Amino acid sequence: MNPPGEAGSPAASGSGPGPALGASGQGAGQGTAGQGTTGHGTGAGVSEPVPSAGLAPPSAGSNPGGPTAGEPAGVGPDTQAQLPGESGDQPAPASGAAAGPASPGPTTGPNAPGSMSPGSMSPGAGPGAASGAASAGTAVYYVAIDDGGRSGVRFGCNDSLVAVRNADSAISEPLQAAMSRLLSGPGAPPASGLYNALSASSLQYVSGYLDGTTVVVNLTGAVQPGGVCDLPRIEAQLTHTAVTAVGAVRAEIYVSGVPLADVLGLS
Repeated sequence: MNPPGEAGSPAASGSGPGPALGASGQGAGQGTAGQGTTGHGTGAGVSEPVPSAGLAPPSAGSNPGGPTAGEPAGVGPDTQAQLPGESGDQPAPASGAAAGPASPGPTTGPNAPGSMSPGSMSPGAGPGAASGAASAGTAVYYVAIDDGGRSGVRFGCNDSLVAVRNADSAISEPLQAAMSRLLSGPGAPPASGLYNALSASSLQYVSGYLDGTTVVVNLTGAVQPGGVCDLPRIEAQLTHTAVTAVGAVRAEIYVSGVPLADVLGLS
């Protein structure tokens, strides 16, 4: 008699957690059912069926991933002072933007420091993100207060740094166009849900140039922060807007010849 066929039921495990920005990944695998064969033998002129192997039930596995909150490696520009980073109860200058998920923190108002961790540079779903993606032009960076990294780079007082492409289209030079828009104050308010920490300052763009991989920006006027949390916001907005405009790696920003970090008391 022929032996019964074998049946296998491999099972595929589910995929792990999905990409950053606080989203959870989910995957599921399913095994394939196998079936044995039936053989027939003869004996004394009588045919007797050989019992067939039973069906192997399919196996299925799933491994839904939960939300993750991590601190992946930095991918943003290297600045003269640190850009969005981590600190405790006090806002800290951050050093290059980092990409990764971040859990939203409690709402405590625009000027209350909170816990911080790096987030993604790319704006996601959140205040102003849709309008930013739909607009054309050089990116100008604004703040989603207490957003916890859901809309962009998480930094400072549990805020998110969000890119909006609304640079002044009347100016052909990208750096000047972006900085002029950022420094326009109340004359050019950001999209709904976003905040410009420079709106109360009287800064004006003087000049800027690319020195190797460093963009150097000269401003004049006075910086007027609205509170302690505005210090890292001002630095992050200016630095990221300048670096993005020219594709630089780091930025050196001066206000009337004084390094921005010294002006803000962050050095």
